[in-house]
Amino acid sequence: MLIAVLLALSLIATTFVFHFRVLLWLGRYAPRFNLRTETQVLTIVLVLFFTHLVEIGLYALIYSWSVLGLELGLFKGAPVNDPMNYLYYSGVIYTTLGLGDIHPEGHIRFITAIEALNGFLLITWSASFTFLAMGRLWQWDNCGNGSSEGKG
Repeated sequence: MLIAVLLALSLIATTFVFHFRVLLWLGRYAPRFNLRTETQVLTIVLVLFFTHLVEIGLYALIYSWSVLGLELGLFKGAPVNDPMNYLYYSGVIYTTLGLGDIHPEGHIRFITAIEALNGFLLITWSASFTFLAMGRLWQWDNCGNGSSEGKG
């Protein structure tokens, strides 16, 4: 159990620091790309999407190592026997989708629970960052400027 807890805490620290560094980089350098506003927003969204894929992949690697190398548990239900299955499972948990076709048993259940919370926080963090970036970059014509258009 101690190994699963240490792995989960390591994953939290690694993904939070990685995510923070990506957000910091985007905040500092996205405006310097000299791109149109719409393209800057799209770039931010795409970079964050791939950031989440990297984080999902990291969890998938740890699941594989935990099951095959450390023998911390196993998966029941749909077969999990290749890298794509581990990625699928990790993506379902990270996004809190939780389809239920694969069931963890043993100490990897703890890592699964932590990934769901971690993914939820990181996705929310990305959404907040995107919202703030759009508020700063996007031109909202006639939005909340007090004009009487459309009032009747």
